Amino acid sequence: MALINCTECNREISDKAQTCPGCGAPVVFVSEESTNTPTKATYNRNTDTFSGTKLLIVKLAMKAIQEIGWKLDQANENLGLVTFQTGVTWGSWSGVSCSLNIEEIKEFEFRVTGTGKQNLSGGQLIALNIGNEAQSKARKAIDMMKELGK
Repeated sequence: MALINCTECNREISDKAQTCPGCGAPVVFVSEESTNTPTKATYNRNTDTFSGTKLLIVKLAMKAIQEIGWKLDQANENLGLVTFQTGVTWGSWSGVSCSLNIEEIKEFEFRVTGTGKQNLSGGQLIALNIGNEAQSKARKAIDMMKELGK
């Protein structure tokens, strides 16, 4: 139990009370944590970081992948990991598998990095990473996140 001030009469009351015993006003308890928590993911060009909660950044990554039209494999808020696959690429009939890693730098500030590799499937013997194509797909997803986070 915590003591808070009534929004109407400023009397100290319990945060568990439904109404103020002094003036009868309804008690609205807003925790300090909830007032500081971001409600939207944004991109900061100056620091090359994203602001928000880890969940908001993961959702932004998911939206970016879907906007591009790639297949989302997995999104894990706890790990800050989003994995996806592209369609056919120059180096592989099976496309590219990528992962985005969301690393918390400080409270509500994140850096997103990505990796990619060419897929092999079916009778395909080799998958060439022409011009570092696999890594460029991960960068494209991060660039889309930046665009959506403006």
